Amino acid sequence: MQSQVLNWGIAAAGRITQDFVTALSTIPNSRHAVLAVADVEGSRAQEFAQRNQIPRHFDGFEALSLDKEVDVVYVGTLNPFHYAVVRLMLTRGKHVLCETPLCLGLEQAQELYKLAEQRGVFFMEGMWSRCFPSYERLRELLLSDAIGEVKLVKLQHGFRLANVERVASRALGGSITLDIGIYALQLGQFIFGSSPVKIIPSGTQLNAERVDVQTEFILDYGDNRRLIALITGLENLENDAIIVGTKGEIKLPNYWCPTQLSLVNHAPESWPLPRAKFDFHYTNSCGLRYEAEEVRRCIEKRLLESPKYTHAASLEVIAITDQIRSQIGVNYDNVLGRDA
Repeated sequence: MQSQVLNWGIAAAGRITQDFVTALSTIPNSRHAVLAVADVEGSRAQEFAQRNQIPRHFDGFEALSLDKEVDVVYVGTLNPFHYAVVRLMLTRGKHVLCETPLCLGLEQAQELYKLAEQRGVFFMEGMWSRCFPSYERLRELLLSDAIGEVKLVKLQHGFRLANVERVASRALGGSITLDIGIYALQLGQFIFGSSPVKIIPSGTQLNAERVDVQTEFILDYGDNRRLIALITGLENLENDAIIVGTKGEIKLPNYWCPTQLSLVNHAPESWPLPRAKFDFHYTNSCGLRYEAEEVRRCIEKRLLESPKYTHAASLEVIAITDQIRSQIGVNYDNVLGRDA
C-alpha cells in the first residue's frame, strides 16, 4: 500500500455496505478513507455518495475497478453477483474484501482464490466474526484449558427472514444456511479446528422455490464432539451459543458478532461498540470496523490472506455448505456465474 491511508471503494449501495461505511466512520480518519462507490443503478450510487460524503460515484462496477486511487474494494452485492464483481476487481489488481457468502459453490470460490494468488493481491471473505475481540478472548480461554476439552457446541440462530428476497429467492442465491447458517459452521471450525466427519441435517423447511428457510443440523467432529444448531428464518430466537467443555461452559450472546462473553458462573466480559453517526441496519454492525482494521493490518504487512480467516478456512466452510445443500435438496443450477 502506497499511502498511510487505506482507500476503499464500495461495490453496491445497499444496507450492508451502508453499515460498513458507517462502521468505518468510527475509526480515526487517518486510517481509512472511502473514495468511491459503484452500483448497477447509478442513481443509488449517487445518493449513497451524497449521504456518506464519498467523493466519487459510478454507474456500474467497471469504472470502480479502473479507479487507480482505490486500494481495496468491499463487495456487498447480492449473493449471485459476488463472483463476477470479485473476479473483475481481482483481475484489475484490487485488494478485495467480499461479504459472505463468498460464492454459491466451492468451484467458484476456488477459482477466485487462485486468481487472487496469481495477481498477488489480498483477498478475504468477510467472516467478520473472527475479527471481534471476543473471538480472540474465546481463543485464549480454549487454549488455556479454561473449560477443559470441548465436547458440545449448541446454538440457535433465527430472524424473521423467510419473506426477505435475498433469503427467499432462488434467483438471488437465497438460503437461510448461506445467509446466517455459515456463522454456525465457522464457529464449529473455530472451536474444533477441523471439518466435521459427518453432517446430519434435519427439520429442513423449503419454500415454494425450494430454498431452505429453516434447517437443523448436527456436525459430528468425532471423539464424541458435536455442534448442534437450529437455523431459521421463520422466527426470532435468542441467538446465543453455549460451548460445553469437560470443566465448564462459555456463553456467547449474539455468537456471530458478540460484544460479550462469559464463563458460566463468572461475570461477563464486555467489549462495547462505539456510537456512530447513522443507525445500523443489522445487529452489532459497528463491529465491521474490526474487519476493516484486520484488512488494513494485512495489507500493510503485504499478506495475501488473513490468518484470522484464511483461504483454506473459507473453502472448508463453503464445502460444508455445499454438502448441506446437497443433502437437503437446494441447488443453484442456472443461477451460478451470473454477471453483475
